[in-house]
Amino acid sequence: MTAATSKTAGQLISWVFVVLVVAVPLVMASWFALCPQYGDPACPTNARPLDVLAAYRAAPPLLMQTFLVVNLAVAYLFPLGYIAMGTASWRGSPWLTALGVVCGWLAAIAWGYIADQNVLLAHMAPAGHDTEFAALERAYFGDWHILAVAIGWVAGHLLGYLFLGLAFLRAKVVPAWSGLLVIAAVPVMGPFAYGFQQNALQILGYLMVAVACIPAARTLRRLAQ
Repeated sequence: MTAATSKTAGQLISWVFVVLVVAVPLVMASWFALCPQYGDPACPTNARPLDVLAAYRAAPPLLMQTFLVVNLAVAYLFPLGYIAMGTASWRGSPWLTALGVVCGWLAAIAWGYIADQNVLLAHMAPAGHDTEFAALERAYFGDWHILAVAIGWVAGHLLGYLFLGLAFLRAKVVPAWSGLLVIAAVPVMGPFAYGFQQNALQILGYLMVAVACIPAARTLRRLAQ
């Protein structure tokens, strides 16, 4: 590979991260907005599988198909969002960046399971065997392997944003408000959204991350040039 080719490849990757650093939290906000238990931050609510099946059955077809497309995209894009944020801050704050990216990666593992679950639910709901399917869902989520993955998601995505927000502040590659907004988004999308049972707060949290990452995108754009 020539030096020119290597530089072009590096610039291409940097430009991909320029887009993803803002796009990924927007995609996440879209996922939570479109999840068929509209308004429930825990959608799909594993503790109430009968309610989940009823909600997926009642969802408008166009919204369901849009949700499934976004659902597929999240499984691939979500980990890249943390990497993109980390690319902006790692030179000035390598340890906090590393912690944030690792936590985000642990959280992202869950999305293979979550994406698969939602496709299954979309096919289960019209079948009308709610009692059997609900029993299967309860058994599935009672398995300790799935519980371990769920814990990784809950802790990982919140700690990932917390550490990366701190990395933004420490690295000083973006305005201080950017790092503070990422940090403030953590309790909004986590404890507040679930504590008050308001999905709008979870969506707001991801929108806050998206806005906070606009200066990071500008930093990555300078690196790409």
